Amino acid sequence: MTYFSKRTKATATVLTVILFIIAGICACLTRLDFGYNGLFWVLTMAALVAMIQIAQRYLLAGYEYILDPEEDLLRYNRLTVIRIVGNRRTSLFTTPLASLTRVIPYRKNRKVQAEFGKVSARMDFSADLFPAESYLLFFESYGELTTVRLQCDAAFAEELTRRAGI
Repeated sequence: MTYFSKRTKATATVLTVILFIIAGICACLTRLDFGYNGLFWVLTMAALVAMIQIAQRYLLAGYEYILDPEEDLLRYNRLTVIRIVGNRRTSLFTTPLASLTRVIPYRKNRKVQAEFGKVSARMDFSADLFPAESYLLFFESYGELTTVRLQCDAAFAEELTRRAGI
């Protein structure tokens, strides 16, 4: 079963444009003689770096979540996350579903830690900056709890739960 995360790009696009405008204004202010040229130069570089990071992560990339076919369920039974940028596909995360302990709708990190304990690692594989629907997957390995955030629908989350046997 394969699921492609749906991207809206609205928030990331607006934020990228705002950061571009801030970088342009700060770059213009470095040419004026206010005495704060170093500060404006640092703000210009910080806005450009943030703009590039957001554009690269949320505007250019998409994610594909792959569950192994039903025929291979006894042999592999794993989840693979692939990042798609243009025609290039890169495998980012592969794990067996045997270590999956629960799948819940997304909650803030403080609420998760209060309810389930300390999380040693968090990974976010959502295609939007603020997705409308996403799920947290809890994996337990070597006594440590890891969460993975996927931007998927309820049907895919139910299929993950069914295949993991929880």
